[in-house]
Amino acid sequence: MMILRRILALVLTMTFAAVAVAQSVLMQHNDPARTGTDPQEKQLTPATVKAGFGKLFSLPIDGQIYAQPLIVNGLDIPGKGVHNVVYVATMKNYVYAFDADNPNEDCPLWKSSLGKPVPYQFIPINWGSIAGLYNIKPFIGITSTPVIDPVSGRIWVAAKTMISQDDPRYYLYSLDIRTGAVLATSQPIQSGDGVDKLDAKTALQRPGLLHENGMIYLAFGSQQDGGFYHGWVVAFDEQTLEQRFVFCTTPGDIFGEGGIWQAGNGPAADSHGNIYVMTGNGTFESNRRYGSSFVKLSPELKVVDWFTPSNYEKLTLLDIDIGSSGPMLLPDSDQLVGGGKQGYFYLLNRNKMGHLQRKHSLAPALQYFHVSDHLTLDWVSWLIPMLGYHHIHGGPVYWNSADRGPLVFVWPEETKLKAFKYNPATHFQKKAEMVGPKAPHGMPGGALSISADGNHNGLLWAAIPLNDDAFVKVVRGTLRVFDANTLEQLWSTDKNDPEDIFSFAKYCPPTIANGKVYLATFSDRLNVYGLTTAPLSPPSWTNTGKPIRKSRGHGRVRL
Repeated sequence: MMILRRILALVLTMTFAAVAVAQSVLMQHNDPARTGTDPQEKQLTPATVKAGFGKLFSLPIDGQIYAQPLIVNGLDIPGKGVHNVVYVATMKNYVYAFDADNPNEDCPLWKSSLGKPVPYQFIPINWGSIAGLYNIKPFIGITSTPVIDPVSGRIWVAAKTMISQDDPRYYLYSLDIRTGAVLATSQPIQSGDGVDKLDAKTALQRPGLLHENGMIYLAFGSQQDGGFYHGWVVAFDEQTLEQRFVFCTTPGDIFGEGGIWQAGNGPAADSHGNIYVMTGNGTFESNRRYGSSFVKLSPELKVVDWFTPSNYEKLTLLDIDIGSSGPMLLPDSDQLVGGGKQGYFYLLNRNKMGHLQRKHSLAPALQYFHVSDHLTLDWVSWLIPMLGYHHIHGGPVYWNSADRGPLVFVWPEETKLKAFKYNPATHFQKKAEMVGPKAPHGMPGGALSISADGNHNGLLWAAIPLNDDAFVKVVRGTLRVFDANTLEQLWSTDKNDPEDIFSFAKYCPPTIANGKVYLATFSDRLNVYGLTTAPLSPPSWTNTGKPIRKSRGHGRVRL
């Protein structure tokens, strides 16, 4: 069956080549606002997915994939011709470039090794190591999603590397996207000393990388809350990788914490180059320490504005901080939305975030409401937090539907998939516009992406565990696709086809481009899905094989 599938995939790939539009995915969740939307997908529609959709092929790799796969189209690879290229980074510190459309591409176009990864046991003593429970194993290497600039031909990658028996270090690399050659390497990433120290022994660089303001921004939290740590954002010159600016979330406090992890979602950036992050459990002090907060930073990483919930002490005490999903900037507005372990959405005015929320008051948040299913008895939440709160990890994502208007989708753990209507003037409709199936027991819920042809033919893609809790175990995963206008499930990998059984890649959303879906796994492979029948009504445009330039949304030219 696998041979037949590969032949079919090759025929369909050749059929689609003449009608493919150049779509690139250059960063985690598609754009600096982190909307998670590909608005140029013409081949994948509710009708074509219903007519025939399935797994086309797999690309073999070495190591677990935590980083979202990225795509560059029409790229001239020296000696190998023009290709649409998919980039994959693994926890064994390998970076691969594959032909994104070729089911017979068993060998990569290139492969680069960025050093020896760190064994999972090499973390400070904490609850996980004492109990023998590790939420990352067996290796810690490239955990964050890289970022690509096709104009300069570079991909930037952050890797945790074991230099010697007791010396793990973080480095930032820039590689040539055509050859994989290392163009520059940072000094070991560190900052401060004593109480305020960015230490690779305790730090985890989990959020996706951001390319903005001529710099590469990296955010850091901790590895499984081990040791003494802070949250950090560090900016590097995009050319030399010299460390330029640093922000520490909780300076001057050895117990400060305030890590930035965001379940892999990257820092967001607005059209002025300001940076937005959400922090985890940590100490809070007005205008100095920002645990359990939304923080707006200047390009030079100075605090511009911030918002902290009035119940920040409870959030930290019960480990239900707001830093578990990352902020999303809502298009055509000056607002942002984010949610965390408590299962609430916070809607904020990003030009006036409001600082500390008043107790028993909505202000200064524009809205604050529950999106996850939970027990309403507050004492239960205090005594047994796991029973009272269902975390938001994967998302949210945004799509402006021609039929329903702007929608924000979210799939928290142990909660039904939900879509909420949004209007910049009237804000969110608190009752879900649409409701889908329920996530399985345990973490992390669904990691979401959207594909659409502008305001039409929206599809919501979800990577989620099939049945089990993926917090510390490697479990079977599933890919599901829904009509974004109805949340009708159109297709899934839930069937017990041996070729479609794979281990779930935690927190990693699917990547959609050029009529295909690229799904990370923990099964040493990248799965590729697409149409198994010809399009019902082929588009009229063509692909010349040359890069197509389009606006990145910041007044600059990007592929």
